[in-house]
Amino acid sequence: MKLLCLAFLGIIAFVTIGIGLENYLGVPFAVTYRVACAGACLYIIAQFGSDYPGERWPWIGLLIALLFNLGLFFSPLARLPASKGDILFFGLPDATIMLAARIVSYRVTDDHQRAVRQQMIVSLILAMAFSALFLSIMFIPSPSPIDPR
Repeated sequence: MKLLCLAFLGIIAFVTIGIGLENYLGVPFAVTYRVACAGACLYIIAQFGSDYPGERWPWIGLLIALLFNLGLFFSPLARLPASKGDILFFGLPDATIMLAARIVSYRVTDDHQRAVRQQMIVSLILAMAFSALFLSIMFIPSPSPIDPR
């Protein structure tokens, strides 16, 4: 219950700061929201580095995900209004990048590990397809409102 209350207080604080940045500095709320979403995804990826000490793949994945997220900020998708699905805007490609980094570094010495790697490759193909589908759906223009006349 305490963690839930802290989460709600964090959300309230973030919205307050975002609205304050929009009102006083002119930074659109959508930009603030997307920076927070990208930061949350990159923080989760950085946690993999502490979960796998001594391995380089989490840090390589973090660097590639950071570059990809920065690229998304300069894409036409960044001009869309903010929505609840923006965490997927960064989360799906970042998860795909991390899975690819893990597959490349996964050592195979027996048949079981080969089967695990094959399953990860199939998962990567599905993650890439789902990520591409989600990002391409964002390019579809929203329907114009119906004229009540």
